[in-house]
Amino acid sequence: MQRWKDILFNILLSLNCVLALFVLAGSRLQVPLWLQVAGRMHLVLLHFPIVLVILYIVWSVLVQSRAKQPLAGPEDWIGQWLLLAAAGTAALTALMGFLLSNEEGYDPQAIWWHKWGGVAVSLLLFGWYAYRNWIHRRRYLPQLAALLSFVLIVFTGHQGSNITRGEDYLLAPVSSQKLKPVVPITDAVVFTDMVKPVLEAKCMSCHSSRKAKGGLVMETEKGLLAGGKHGALWTAGQPAASLLVQRLRLPEGEKKHMPPIGKPQLDREETAILFQWIRSGASFQQKVVELPPADTLRTLANNLFEKGVEEDYDFSAASDGDIKKLNNTNRLIHPIALGSPALAVNFYNRQNYSSAALKDLLALKTQIISLDMAYMPLKGEDIATLAQFHNLRKLNLNFSAVPGAELAALDKLPSLNHLSLSGTSLCKKDVEALTKIPALRSLYLWNVPVAAADINALRKAHPGIRFETGYMNDTVVLKLTPPILETEERIINVKPLALSLKHYIKGVSIRYTLDGSSPDSTSSPVYKEGLQLDKTLVFKARAFKTGWEGSDTLVMNFFKNGFRADSIRSLTPLDSVYKGSDGAAVLVDAEKGDFNRKNGKWLGFRRNPMEMLLCYGKPVLVSSVSLSTLVEVGGAVMPPAAVEIWGGNSKEKLSRLARIVPPQPDSVRGGYMHLYDCNFTPVQVQFLKVIAVPVSKLPAWHPGKGKPGWVFTDEILVN
Repeated sequence: MQRWKDILFNILLSLNCVLALFVLAGSRLQVPLWLQVAGRMHLVLLHFPIVLVILYIVWSVLVQSRAKQPLAGPEDWIGQWLLLAAAGTAALTALMGFLLSNEEGYDPQAIWWHKWGGVAVSLLLFGWYAYRNWIHRRRYLPQLAALLSFVLIVFTGHQGSNITRGEDYLLAPVSSQKLKPVVPITDAVVFTDMVKPVLEAKCMSCHSSRKAKGGLVMETEKGLLAGGKHGALWTAGQPAASLLVQRLRLPEGEKKHMPPIGKPQLDREETAILFQWIRSGASFQQKVVELPPADTLRTLANNLFEKGVEEDYDFSAASDGDIKKLNNTNRLIHPIALGSPALAVNFYNRQNYSSAALKDLLALKTQIISLDMAYMPLKGEDIATLAQFHNLRKLNLNFSAVPGAELAALDKLPSLNHLSLSGTSLCKKDVEALTKIPALRSLYLWNVPVAAADINALRKAHPGIRFETGYMNDTVVLKLTPPILETEERIINVKPLALSLKHYIKGVSIRYTLDGSSPDSTSSPVYKEGLQLDKTLVFKARAFKTGWEGSDTLVMNFFKNGFRADSIRSLTPLDSVYKGSDGAAVLVDAEKGDFNRKNGKWLGFRRNPMEMLLCYGKPVLVSSVSLSTLVEVGGAVMPPAAVEIWGGNSKEKLSRLARIVPPQPDSVRGGYMHLYDCNFTPVQVQFLKVIAVPVSKLPAWHPGKGKPGWVFTDEILVN
């Protein structure tokens, strides 16, 4: 036994000598590639010395320090072997850490304390083992060595966690920084309050000034714009063609998928935030309230941010009977939150409004803190009534026929902090009177006929009030947002599909085309309720209004499916990740997928071809089968190498009806969806087999060259 301890001690001495040479070499140390593999074992081995040192410290304090004479026999062997193992693994860990620190992407200043802490731990444990008998014969010296070892390990581990997990990771649970201020949606900036938190949580542990993997630093705007050694992170407005999105969308098994395996992955909402931010132009200054109401980022923000800080109210709740009595089809009264005594009221149906409807609410004036009276035909007496709701915090009078001269009476409301008057006919004098409302903090004046110079003067005179005017001025022609398609279906089954469109701005004319051409403001047909579609086509629509720039084009594909299969099953195994929410049935559920491959609408095939057997209760006369696919070249999702259609009245005897070989892309490009049509002579069949073969090897120009490609499909259409 002693012979083995002597051998291991000599190895320990050698390791510390090599460590000393590494220390002396410093930045001149050149690490060959094959030795970098050993360096990466640092992250695996570092746990061993920590555990062994703590075990030895516990043994030393509880056993050895209490012994009245030097230990002998098995008890002495336990201590010696624990300390020898701790010293040996500490030396190995420190050596491998030195090798790892010479890899590209580590800031020498950021790892300085961690590196020297590791060296100190190794040398201290070596000295403790070499002079253990002398140390343990001295009073308090073992306890001092134990305390010093523990402090060094905690310090070194803390510095290491700062590099890999972000600054102050160890102390984060007890740090005051954990409590971040609540950001109201009215103050939120898209990048600062939506995008940056995602990067901090999921990306910066590897891409910070302390650890810049791939030469990429995400801590600053400058670093994000500079990109890394693989180029720019994004192309503004083109998320599918952006490196950041492509890496996120790579299947998790791919080497270049980000974040790497073992690191926390982005959830669906976080991925959507990054995608939509790039799509909207990747602005670092844009506020959430500047986004169009129908914008996807705005919808995500509505779910993400607090609308305001919840208050503790000093009044009691109204009776359920009173609330029920005052609720009707023109006026909705509801609590602002579960269990809260505070109430919010929304008025509807302008033609049914009367001043008496507002006065009725005085029975609840103590509990009402929010009133939405947009579009209502208000009179002077209504403003006098509003002034009696003394707990009112929020008042929405957008696009109402509000008498501006009467609004000064609202200064009697001590808690009113949010007032919306967009689309009203206020003058400068009316707005100036509103600044006397004691608690006012936000005043919305979009599309109000007050000169920009007057608004700027009010901003300077009242810095505590935020005047929101949007982008309206006399020299800018605003661009309309595209029409909103309310119809969710994209698959036209047996019956024609009724199309429903709307626009938030009154007086807008929506024009459309069904032949793939772009709609114009003169010759294209005007959309009217009741429009129906009965075949596969590309629908395009634009919004127009006098004095506004026409909107961008809304483009939507609709697909005809004449024969929906009674059942479908896969003849090849489904992928373990991309297997759909209902297996093979997602291909005949008449629901289209989007660009999120993990939403349960897509099936992915890579190692095996897709082979689907569609079964019909009775023979059907078919002449075409179409396969709806997703193509994201950067994510190795390619068009099929071949698509084959087989059919017949017996599943054991099927004949090939059609075969196509889709063209393959020759460069990385943005993602898109494509429908591959296989047409053939009409034939009666009761069974159809649809085969899609993935690309066996990605081309030489692709980042994943030589690897197999993916085929993703979400629907099979039979006509």
